[in-house]
Amino acid sequence: MILRRVIKHFRNQEWTAIFLDFIIVVVGVFVGLQVANWNEVRALKAQERGFLIQLRQEVREIDRIREGQARFTNRIIEGGRAALAFLDGGEDCIKDCEALLIDFFHATQTWGNSFPMDKYREVDRLGFPTNEATRAAVQGLYQGVEAWGIVNQTPPVYRERLRGHLTPDASAALWGDCYSLREGMFEDLLFDCAADLQKLDTAAMLRAIRSDAALAGQLRYWLGQNIFAAQQFQSVRDAAAAAIAAITDDVGDEQ
Repeated sequence: MILRRVIKHFRNQEWTAIFLDFIIVVVGVFVGLQVANWNEVRALKAQERGFLIQLRQEVREIDRIREGQARFTNRIIEGGRAALAFLDGGEDCIKDCEALLIDFFHATQTWGNSFPMDKYREVDRLGFPTNEATRAAVQGLYQGVEAWGIVNQTPPVYRERLRGHLTPDASAALWGDCYSLREGMFEDLLFDCAADLQKLDTAAMLRAIRSDAALAGQLRYWLGQNIFAAQQFQSVRDAAAAAIAAITDDVGDEQ
């Protein structure tokens, strides 16, 4: 219709009308492009919001796992301190030897569970978050998560050496009731195997352990690694809280 009107105006040499027709066409094209762009931006924002909501849930899961790891690490430290005190003390165990052997065993543990990162990798590949402050907060968390494995998640020499002093029956008892895995993720270090260990000569195993001159140094190293990790866990949890807050600022609370 607009084309027929333009042709008619040309034939009649109505230049003002031709100019107005031109303006109408240009404005129409511009508005059409703007509407298309607005729709594209809205769709992209909706896509980003959906991904960030999923990412926030992954960050919360990381924080939950880190909280469990902190409890686990604190028990390693507690057991390691008791074991090291025995090694440095120079006296044989005469009472509560079962609990002391459990301390030695717990001090050999490493956290064996990884942290979820699939959603972060997907979001990062898509260029989200587009907010630079939010992106920095998220990257700060995940870079820290990736780096932690070298601190206290690599099995130490102490682990194999100490366990070499345990009899098969002692190992069966320790793994039976002094260690458990909840939800396929959270490792619990317990003392529930003490009754089974009472049937064994734990004092003899502890004498063999104390006579191993290399153990004390290996335990000191492993204890130090876990102490350092425990001191830093709160900073990682703080980074998770910052990432959650930044994402929430972008997408709002759950509906």
